Amino acid sequence: MQRMIRHTYYVILGIFIATAGLTVAGVGYSWFSPEDAPAPTAPAPPISPSTTASVSPTISRAESLPQTIKERNLPYLGTLVTALLIEAIAVVFLFVRSGLKYLPDVKVHKTEPDTFRFMTELLTFGTSVTIVSNRLSLLIRSDSFREAVMRKAEEGTEFEFITRLTVPENIRLPLEQLGARFYVTGEANPPQARFTLVNAARAGGETLAIARGTHPAHEITVFDTNSGPQMIAMAKDIVRKSKSLAGDAH
Repeated sequence: MQRMIRHTYYVILGIFIATAGLTVAGVGYSWFSPEDAPAPTAPAPPISPSTTASVSPTISRAESLPQTIKERNLPYLGTLVTALLIEAIAVVFLFVRSGLKYLPDVKVHKTEPDTFRFMTELLTFGTSVTIVSNRLSLLIRSDSFREAVMRKAEEGTEFEFITRLTVPENIRLPLEQLGARFYVTGEANPPQARFTLVNAARAGGETLAIARGTHPAHEITVFDTNSGPQMIAMAKDIVRKSKSLAGDAH
């Protein structure tokens, strides 16, 4: 399927290039070809004033004869120019639209409530959620996010939390009763990675949200299988190694 789409793009691009070539050739011919020189004639007899009016239209028509010949030789130049403009717009739109799906979605949040709200919405897209964070401040500091996690856990969503420090029992125990698992790595140096992986077990349906920075310039970059398959693969590797380091879930 992808090969057929790629060949279709090549055909469209080839038609555009052919139209552009014909149009440029026609415009060049129209601009730079020499005017047809009139054939030499014998000196004309003096023209009396009475016949001036009748001869003037003839001279005017003769002077425009070379341009008329060019227009007859290039009857479709105007159509080619119009087609070239339309094809240029269509090709740009086609390639931009197909290219946008390979770009990640970047969210910039100025306040913590904006981040909490976005992360709460992110939970609704998956049946499994893995959160990797140094302190799990999102879970600890946001009551609305914690309530959303508990609600989704009650509905059957699987949650995994990987952190360096032990989570307070008043937050951890209610979630563990709903099936959530906590992995504490106990590393001396805090990890740099902060991300949330949604649908990790669903091949082709993963979503990865990577956070960086602090408010008011807190940034979350969201990847899917089109925009960041390598990033998702590395996130899965980090999760697997972190679980191995932490041992049994707490």
